[in-house]
Amino acid sequence: MMSSKNFKIFLKYFLFTLLFFTFCAFQTSFWNVLIDFAPAPQIWLIFLVFIFLKWPGSTTIFYAYFLGYILTLFSLMPLKMSWLSLLGLYGFVWIFKNRIHSASLFLFSVLCAAASVFYSTFYILLSYSLEKKMTPFLLIDRILEAGITFLVSSIIYLILDFFNRRLITAETWTSKNTDIHANLNSHLGEL
Repeated sequence: MMSSKNFKIFLKYFLFTLLFFTFCAFQTSFWNVLIDFAPAPQIWLIFLVFIFLKWPGSTTIFYAYFLGYILTLFSLMPLKMSWLSLLGLYGFVWIFKNRIHSASLFLFSVLCAAASVFYSTFYILLSYSLEKKMTPFLLIDRILEAGITFLVSSIIYLILDFFNRRLITAETWTSKNTDIHANLNSHLGEL
């Protein structure tokens, strides 16, 4: 039987996955109909930066790989490129996560814009080294995309933070692991 905490964790994964589907659909279809003169913001990237910053690190990379697979359904990106790029993005965000201890919305937006530039550069370098048909550089498009990602990231952050706070929190989530370790240590101490 599933405990209440496990159910809440499962529900959080499920709802955030649905939210990711919604963001990807908005970015790839609705944005192009609504605003066709500017590149779409990388809403999926904002989503992943939020997950990398706010969720416990042990399962985050595996969840990001799952989301990377979903991302390939909305783009023409091969799975190998998606997963390698997400690994690079995770490393990029991890460096800042461990060095900057601020929760300001502006800093999150700056990190999303920097992650957008990093992701584009990293993806292009991977494409040049791994693919036969390489991704075009498109400098102005990439800069506009990073700028629009910067502008949209605060709104996406507020949406994600709302859902993140309503569902199981990171402290409760990780307390399960510490409870297991405490019980294990107490049982080992009895032996």
